[in-house]
Amino acid sequence: MKKRILTFIMVLAILILPQTVAFAGVDKENRSANFSPNLIIDSYSYGKGGVNAGESFKLNFKVKNTSKNIKAQNIIIRLSGGEAFSVYNGTDTIYQESISQNGTSSFSKSFYCSSSAESGVYPISVSISYEYIDGGEKLTGSSESTMAVTVNKSSQSSGKKPTLTPQLLVSGFSYGSETIEGGTKFDLNFSLKNNSSDVAVENVIVKLSGGEAFVVADGTDTVAIKEISKSSSTTVKKSFQALKNTSSGVYPIVATISYEYFDGGEKATGSSELTMSIPVIQPDRVRFESIALADKNVTVNQENDCGFKIVNIGQTKLSSGTVKLLDENKNEIASAYVGNIDAGAVFESNYTLPVTFKEEGQKALTIVFEYENENLEKKSIEQSFNVVAEKENDPFEEINNSNNTDDEKDHTGLYIGLSIGGVVVIIVGAIVIKKVIKKRKNKKGSEVFDEEI
Repeated sequence: MKKRILTFIMVLAILILPQTVAFAGVDKENRSANFSPNLIIDSYSYGKGGVNAGESFKLNFKVKNTSKNIKAQNIIIRLSGGEAFSVYNGTDTIYQESISQNGTSSFSKSFYCSSSAESGVYPISVSISYEYIDGGEKLTGSSESTMAVTVNKSSQSSGKKPTLTPQLLVSGFSYGSETIEGGTKFDLNFSLKNNSSDVAVENVIVKLSGGEAFVVADGTDTVAIKEISKSSSTTVKKSFQALKNTSSGVYPIVATISYEYFDGGEKATGSSELTMSIPVIQPDRVRFESIALADKNVTVNQENDCGFKIVNIGQTKLSSGTVKLLDENKNEIASAYVGNIDAGAVFESNYTLPVTFKEEGQKALTIVFEYENENLEKKSIEQSFNVVAEKENDPFEEINNSNNTDDEKDHTGLYIGLSIGGVVVIIVGAIVIKKVIKKRKNKKGSEVFDEEI
């Protein structure tokens, strides 16, 4: 009985053992083929002899994919220098698309060692996250590593002086001319200087504001500058438009500046607000209107007022104005004080320039307006015109001329009548004389004669 049981157990063992061995072989094969990838720091370097406190250095390192069969993808590497080190330029993150199976990739990152760091060894930590595909399924992985960096000496032990805070200043600016006329476009150019001889500034942002007088004429009001080295300058250019209705005066353009720098290995920020003053002028726009005597006829020895209007169509106030009337030889005939004329206002005269002409003829006159503008500049405008002076008309002259004509007609008739009468008298006299003579002749021959005449 025992012999049969033993034989049965041996038969079962013979049947089961090969399959157990076969399954074990399959598991072993699957496990070796599907090892998860792991990313590790393969090697690193940061220069010979370590780094000095208060100085920057470049850390070079290599990352290895330990898997022989699976590629690591979508890799993100983050570095942290702790209290001793800070990332010098850029961010603390590096991205790599992939590292092939059993492959290695090289990376680098600049760091700054704190000036307060004592001699010793300090860590830079590396955190890596990644993805990979195993058996058609997307999986994630991560790893943590540390790189030890030796600091030789601190800034205090080296006797190095602490650095002063860097300041950004406008070292000079220009805008194309002495003054900007209202409504015109101009380019503002200015130099931005880093006054520190020890520290560079980075990530400089300049925001410009024209206040009530100017607006940015192209693009945005912000300018970005990557870096300004120690004791160096950079030039900034931006186009502006002076507003059309801005009164004459001096107006500011303000540059608000923010920047970053490293102070004792620590990232610090700074800011400043700088003002550039720009003078704006508005052109004087003034003219005469409604000159009363222009192209008119006036009477000699009769006083007339040369009425006028002065129209200020500009954006500036006109002050201390006077008006003069000049003859053809530029001699003053009359003058008057006008005073101030505000922008957009009109001055209308009220018997301001009385004038009397003593002689007949055409007169060439000039009216002149003298004033001061808002820049205290003395200016003037003038306008020439003609006036005809005539002799005064006598209302009784026609009546007298008419009476004289009638008298002349009456005397002529009288003269004609008298002339005719005289002729008749002469004829009658001649007849009488003839008859007397005849009668006398007859009396000599006969004593009878007709005495009737």
